[in-house]
Amino acid sequence: MGHLTYVVMDNQIYGLTTGQTSPTTTTGHKTKSTPRGNTEIPLNPIALAIVAGPTYVARGFSGEPKLLGELIAGAIVHRGFALVDVFCPCVTYNKVNTYAFFKERVYKLEDEGFDPSSMEAALKKAFEWGERIPLGVIYKAEQAIYEDSDPVLKKGPLVKQPLGISRDTMREFIEEMV
Repeated sequence: MGHLTYVVMDNQIYGLTTGQTSPTTTTGHKTKSTPRGNTEIPLNPIALAIVAGPTYVARGFSGEPKLLGELIAGAIVHRGFALVDVFCPCVTYNKVNTYAFFKERVYKLEDEGFDPSSMEAALKKAFEWGERIPLGVIYKAEQAIYEDSDPVLKKGPLVKQPLGISRDTMREFIEEMV
């Protein structure tokens, strides 16, 4: 895989459909679809991403736009699959996980000298929730990507290469197939 950036706008509720429970809604949260409270354990996009294989996993918050911009920019230039989970509180349908809720709890990992190269440490941070919620690059690893192993892609993006195939490449291809 080459470069792919996936940004999750996580407001912990389905706001566009008038406030139903989403996969990241906290347990016990009352919504139109769960009037007695959500009984399910919320999906953890950060933990899921770390174990699924992206080599850049970060969390941002719409209330910290400078950091959020840096995280998304870092994800875009990262060589590999990047995921950025973004807390963006729903002001209409989520009265629990509000802007104030996050503003009081979030902290920047970089301020504490966190090293995102350890998968084990990253997983611990992925499950940190409550009084303190980490923001920043949670996991980052450098590894070869598909482009590094493909001789055609090593020459650069396909759109910048001439159409057709050289005689030498055609000969190599035929020899490989025979």
